[in-house]
Amino acid sequence: MKVFWSRIGWILAFALTAVSSAFAQEEIVCDQYHFNYYLVNPAVAGAERCTHLMLTGKFQWTGIDDHPMTQTLSARTRILNNVGIGAYFYNDKNGYSYRQGGEVTFAYHIPLTQNDRYVMKQRSIQRQLSFGLSMMVNHFNFDNYLVDTYGTLDNVLGNEGMDKGIYFNANAGLYFLWDNFFLGYSMSNLIPTEYTEMGLDEPIRPLSGYGFLGYDFDFVNNMTLEPAAMFKFDVNGDRQLDINLKFMQTIPSNEDFSYWLQASYRHTLDDSDYSPAPLAFYAMGGIRFKGFHVGYAYQVGLTSFNRQNGGSHEVMLGYTWCVTKHFCR
Repeated sequence: MKVFWSRIGWILAFALTAVSSAFAQEEIVCDQYHFNYYLVNPAVAGAERCTHLMLTGKFQWTGIDDHPMTQTLSARTRILNNVGIGAYFYNDKNGYSYRQGGEVTFAYHIPLTQNDRYVMKQRSIQRQLSFGLSMMVNHFNFDNYLVDTYGTLDNVLGNEGMDKGIYFNANAGLYFLWDNFFLGYSMSNLIPTEYTEMGLDEPIRPLSGYGFLGYDFDFVNNMTLEPAAMFKFDVNGDRQLDINLKFMQTIPSNEDFSYWLQASYRHTLDDSDYSPAPLAFYAMGGIRFKGFHVGYAYQVGLTSFNRQNGGSHEVMLGYTWCVTKHFCR
């Protein structure tokens, strides 16, 4: 009997995952933007004259069996004078469902000052307007060894419950930098895409948007305080606001070493029968030594469900082929 209810539970869990994937697929990668703004905005690719390579891992709902896990590998660089390129790949496991995919990016950067010169140990570009476009590919499959799918009429569990096809999409964004102020806006799911192999009732992935802005306040001893905000929304009325506060310092006696600390608060603003409510609190930090970056984030869920698990952990490893005072977004 225990095995029976376990199987029923996994069937229901997968059905919920299949229905919600049209709304939350982009969250798999973009939720890690505090390590890498490129994951939410293609215009960030090549926004600095540096090359960035980054590996991230997120482990959600620790303490629960088969908890979600996501890994990303991204790279971005500046080529020629005004062209940026980038790419990322992701792998996501949620129970017995799996998603893999990625995107490739082209960006164009327009300098807004005449003396826009490259300085190795300072932010190389002071004022700039950037545009980016990415082509995306996503693959979905399901490990069905707990479920007998022989003779099923369910399109989700059919096809041996495994391969659910490859789906293409696109996103676009702009990124504006003016001295210590930065602003970004992007739209994803530009191509109305149906998960045809997931069933006839599977909704089209909604057009989604991301807007972020922030400002760097510089203080003595190479200290910087950066308040910032991120707003996420889609055409179905799902809305979410993040408020971030980051402290950064490059050690005055050793400019090869920097560290940062950040606190973030997440709040839902969804159009629904429920009132807006807190979702999560993040505490995070990282260090830089020369071109190497290491970061860690811990999320405390503020919903009734999230209080029943051990929270979420994220780690980041990166390398930058140049040295900048400010941490690369």
